[in-house]
Amino acid sequence: MLLEGLVGNSLKGLQVDKDGFLLTKPQDSEYAAAVARGNVYITANQTTVVTQAGLSATTPALTIANRPESKKVAKLWYAGCQSLVAWGAGSAVWLALGDYSASRVTETTTNPARNALTAQPYRDQDVQVLSVSTLPAAPNAVALLGVGLTGAITVGTSSPPLGRWFGGALWLPRGSSWSFQTSTAGTLFCEFIFEVVDA
Repeated sequence: MLLEGLVGNSLKGLQVDKDGFLLTKPQDSEYAAAVARGNVYITANQTTVVTQAGLSATTPALTIANRPESKKVAKLWYAGCQSLVAWGAGSAVWLALGDYSASRVTETTTNPARNALTAQPYRDQDVQVLSVSTLPAAPNAVALLGVGLTGAITVGTSSPPLGRWFGGALWLPRGSSWSFQTSTAGTLFCEFIFEVVDA
C-alpha cells in the first residue's frame, strides 16, 4: 500500500520509521486550535482566599460552576495555584469535583475571566467563575496538584508545581463544579484555563 500526502502542490510519499510506523507531525497543537475557536478563557483570583482544612463546601479558593440548567460543558485545560504564605502544617492541594446537584453553587462573587483569543471579558451565563462561593456539598478530590510546605517565602512555601495541564480532557457537566481544596487551611492564589462548548 502506498500512502501519499500533499506537500505544497505535489503528492509525496509519507515517511515511515524502521519498524513501519507512520510518522506524522501536527501543524498546530490542540490547545492552539481550541483558542482559535474562540471559546477558551483564562482566569486567576485577584486576592488570596483562605481555604478550609479538608474537602469543604465553604470558601473554595476559586470555583468554576456549571449551573444545573446549563446547556454547556466546560473543558479543563489547566488548573494551578500558589501560596505566598507559609502553611501552618504540610498540606495536600487538590483539584476537586463537586458532584451533580440540582441546587446552584451560591455565587457570592464572580471572578474576572478573559477570552484567550480576543481578550474580551467572559460573559457566559451557564458556566460561572467565582472567587467567593459556597458549594451545595463537600466535593471530591480528583487530582493532586502539589504539596504546601511550612517554609517561609524565602525557603519555599510549596513543592512545585501546584498545577497540572489537563489538555481539555476533564469535562464539567451541568450541575457540577471544580474548585481548589486543601487538606490544611491555606492562603492561595489560583488560576484556571477552560473552554466552554455546547453540551
